[in-house]
Amino acid sequence: MYEDICHLALDKLVSLIVLPFHRRWSIDGSVESEDINTRALNCSVLDRAPCSVGILVDRSHLGRSTSTVSPQSSFSVAIIFLGGKDDREALAFSKRMAKDSTISLTVIRLVPRTNEAVGSDWDLDTEGLKYFRDDDVDERFVMYLEEAVKDGPQTALLLRSIVDQYDLIIVGRRYNVQSPQTAGLSEWTEFPELGTVGDLLASPDINCRASILVVQQQRMVTK
Repeated sequence: MYEDICHLALDKLVSLIVLPFHRRWSIDGSVESEDINTRALNCSVLDRAPCSVGILVDRSHLGRSTSTVSPQSSFSVAIIFLGGKDDREALAFSKRMAKDSTISLTVIRLVPRTNEAVGSDWDLDTEGLKYFRDDDVDERFVMYLEEAVKDGPQTALLLRSIVDQYDLIIVGRRYNVQSPQTAGLSEWTEFPELGTVGDLLASPDINCRASILVVQQQRMVTK
């Protein structure tokens, strides 16, 4: 079936495929069911897709613990940005959302407290973030924050403290990407298809009621 998805995406010149996560939650937040076939399909599409791929951990039926979204209020979205091509792809997707006045978007950049964040990727990341740091951006709908973290456990603590403020959290997959911000977390990852940060947010341990979108930039080169 993954071949059908990939061929259709190629034929239609699709830029992003969004797949459902294989785990579903009951209304009380506990795990209701898991579908191993859906998980296998997701992993196959991630490996072979001719475009970018998103995996959606849908918790929209749970609702945020701090507020209820209504037609009169904005839909609150956060992007957790550590850097790299997957995070920049997630950032590009978020940039489109920022144009919708019903969406309140917060970009949270996690920077290491060490001086390891140098090189071309850092420059590309900074360039990609320019739009959100611009003075012309309407701060009623778009907010940019920077948080310095020492390691993975500190990142986990920070995420635990903010997850209930948002309806949707977007992260890059960053598969096999090592960084100070996630040091010490990767060995606890249960679902590699979500990446280190996505897996943490999807874990029952963090008690996150927001939906999660994990984005992977296109891997396959189409001819």
